[in-house]
Amino acid sequence: MQEEMQGEIILKLNDHENRISETARRLEQQEQQIKAIGELSLNVRELAVTMKSMIREQISHSERITRLERAPLSRYEKLICSVLSAVAGAAVGFLLNLL
Repeated sequence: MQEEMQGEIILKLNDHENRISETARRLEQQEQQIKAIGELSLNVRELAVTMKSMIREQISHSERITRLERAPLSRYEKLICSVLSAVAGAAVGFLLNLL
């Protein structure tokens, strides 16, 4: 009878040890997952900051490109105005010489 009780106690202790080992293993896995999630969260935050910076830089480049594209057009318009003024002045001068 006493041997049966000792056998049951040994079985229960072994069962408890197995459960404790399994719980420790699960806890370690949870800790690793939490660490991985934390690292992922930091990486996502860093990515968001980098993307904001890239967007600001892209907007800045876009504005500069727009200004650079308009500069030759502005010069061309001024040149056309100068040529038209010169032609108009020459025409008026020619007409005044005829009178």
